[in-house]
Amino acid sequence: MAEQGIVTRSLSREFKDKAGRVRAAVSGVDLTVEPGELVSVLGPNGAGKTTTVRLLTGLLTPTSGSADVGGHDVVRERRAASRACGFSLGGDLGLYPRLTALQNLTFFGLMYGLRGSHLRQRSVTVLEQMGLADRAGDTVGTFSRGMKQRLHLARALLHEPSVLILDEPSAGLDPQSAAAMRRLVGGLAEEGRSILLTTHDMREAEELSDRVVLMKDGAVHSEATPGRLRVAAAARLGHSVQIIWTAADESVPACDACPGLLESRQDRGTTRLRVRDGAEAAGWVLARFGDQVASVSVTPPSLEEVFLDMVDSR
Repeated sequence: MAEQGIVTRSLSREFKDKAGRVRAAVSGVDLTVEPGELVSVLGPNGAGKTTTVRLLTGLLTPTSGSADVGGHDVVRERRAASRACGFSLGGDLGLYPRLTALQNLTFFGLMYGLRGSHLRQRSVTVLEQMGLADRAGDTVGTFSRGMKQRLHLARALLHEPSVLILDEPSAGLDPQSAAAMRRLVGGLAEEGRSILLTTHDMREAEELSDRVVLMKDGAVHSEATPGRLRVAAAARLGHSVQIIWTAADESVPACDACPGLLESRQDRGTTRLRVRDGAEAAGWVLARFGDQVASVSVTPPSLEEVFLDMVDSR
C-alpha cells in the first residue's frame, strides 16, 4: 500500500441556489486518513458527508482548499488521484443490471486501464474475495441488495487502490449481511489501506473505526476514537449505571439518594441510573447495598447518544 492516504486542508464547496444565494455545503474541512487507518464520518442528512466524498473522488471541484488522495491533488492530478482511490457509492446506481457480474468488472477494469489476463485474474480474485465467484456469470439484475453491495466493493478493489472511500456500504442490508460486510471492510483496513467510511450505523462505526469524525452544517464538529468521544460526552450527558440485584422482585432498594442522580428506572431485579459521576455512584451503591448487589456496571454514553447530542446542540 502507498505511504499516503487522504489529507484535506480547509476543503470547502459552495453552491448557488436559484435565487443566486451562496450556500456552503462543506466549509473548511481538515481531515486525514493514514495508511492502515479506518475513519468513519458521521453526521445528519445535510451535514456535508456526501459532498465531501464527491470532492475526494473528483466528482466535484472544491471552491477553496485542497485535497490529496494517495499523495495526489484531486484537482491538479485528478487521473493519478482517481487511480489511487477505489470508491463505492452503493445502491443500484453504478452497476449495469443486464450485464453479468464478471462483465461489469471487465467494463470497469478497462476504464481503469487494466487489460488481458491481468484484468481477468483481478476480476476473478475480487469476486472470490467478496464471495461472489459462484455468481460471476449471473446478471446483476438478479442480485439481492447485499450481493450488489459486495459487487460495488469488488469494483472498488479491482485496480488495487491504496485508498478506499465507502459511502454507507451496509445501508439497507439485513443484520446477517451487514455483519458480513463489516467483516469484509475490517479486513481491508488490516491490509494497510486507508479507508474513509460514511455511515448512519453507529454499531458499524464503533466496531470498525480507528477514529470517528462528526460533521454538522458542513464542518467538522469533533473527532476522536469512539471511546474518547463517549468519555468526553459523559461530562455533559452523565454515565449509565446498571445494578442487578440478588432479589428479582419489586422489593429491591431505592436509589433516589444516589449522588449526582439524573434519572432512575427500575425493571424487576434491575435498576438503571443516569448519574453525573459513574465511579462515585457505583461506590455509593456498593457501600450502601453491597450484600444485595449481584453486579454493577458503569458505561459512558453510547456513540448514538453522542451523535444525537451533537445534532441537538447549537
